[in-house]
Amino acid sequence: MRALRLGTSWGGLLSGPLAWAISTQLNYALVPWQCNRQVPVVLPTALVLALLSLLGGVLSWRAKRQGGAAFKPERTRGTEQFVADLGILAALFFSLVIVMQGCAALILDECLR
Repeated sequence: MRALRLGTSWGGLLSGPLAWAISTQLNYALVPWQCNRQVPVVLPTALVLALLSLLGGVLSWRAKRQGGAAFKPERTRGTEQFVADLGILAALFFSLVIVMQGCAALILDECLR
């Protein structure tokens, strides 16, 4: 609970790549299912996973905003701030990648072989 309240500096570094990896694997797995049933699931799945990535970025942002309250030594504070900045950027980048891959479902027909 404390991590959700204060945030974790590495939240975006973990959630962004993890959501992207899951999105990539689900895109390959869900396309045949989507083709057979004609139910669009790739884009909604991508949007949910992009949101998951952004939530990790929010955790990194909260940790950065807490600043000195959560980190005691000066040396650790600078490192944690850097990791939080990196986590925010990674979460944003991977969210963009996930959405762009999901938008391919709007352009390409899932039944093309």
